[in-house]
Amino acid sequence: MSPNFKINELSRKPKTNPTNLNSTLKHILFIDADRDAQSLFNEHFDRDNFLVINFNSAMGAIQHIKESKPVDVLVIDEFAKPMGAAQTLNYLIDELHFKGKVFVCSVDKEQFETDLGVYGVLKKPFDRDEFEKVEALLTEKNTAVESLYSLDYLKELSDGDLVFIEQSIQIFMDTVAPRIEEMKKVLASKDYQAVAELAHNIKPSFEMILNTRGAELCNFLAHHAKPADFKSYVEDLEEEYVQVEKQLKNDFSQEQNLS
Repeated sequence: MSPNFKINELSRKPKTNPTNLNSTLKHILFIDADRDAQSLFNEHFDRDNFLVINFNSAMGAIQHIKESKPVDVLVIDEFAKPMGAAQTLNYLIDELHFKGKVFVCSVDKEQFETDLGVYGVLKKPFDRDEFEKVEALLTEKNTAVESLYSLDYLKELSDGDLVFIEQSIQIFMDTVAPRIEEMKKVLASKDYQAVAELAHNIKPSFEMILNTRGAELCNFLAHHAKPADFKSYVEDLEEEYVQVEKQLKNDFSQEQNLS
């Protein structure tokens, strides 16, 4: 059963010129009761194109997201009250369908894993390298294309066999698109079990090309989605596939005759 949160926490914001609150402003939700950490974070991002919204516990951030206020990245301490980062993130995904970018603050972890995802870590105490991770995520352009897929797994699996890699990419493109179309058809008839089975079936295809987002969407649809979730997550999965397919064709079609 979902926790019944009573929200009464106010966010604390750095001074910002209201005339700069436009569509280019990047909103950072920072959940950490450590005032020194808040101060360091606010000081670094106290610029016109960033707005840090501070919360001493996760409750205020949950209310912020419930009200559909803008969030470009959520930064949460591993032990944030009242539930800790793992349970808070699971609640946001399960109950509020949150799909935003996330960092977890930790003293000793290299990555942070929950039942629903794996998240990047900002190591405490913060230094410039950690802040640059956030900036890179918020300002990424070309890196977004690069992250759509990777051939590293296929190269390792095949010892660099280009024929095998080409065939594997072709199989990905030949099989995933029809299954997503089938997924949309069974979704229209509200056969959620069939959607879950199809998602489970194509998850390894996204894992094969190291597309984390596609694999996580499949995993959520296969194991965690509720009836109200399916439509938006299937749409997100189709959108992710279309982007991957477009990039694969752009990168390989001329050289390797991908259809």
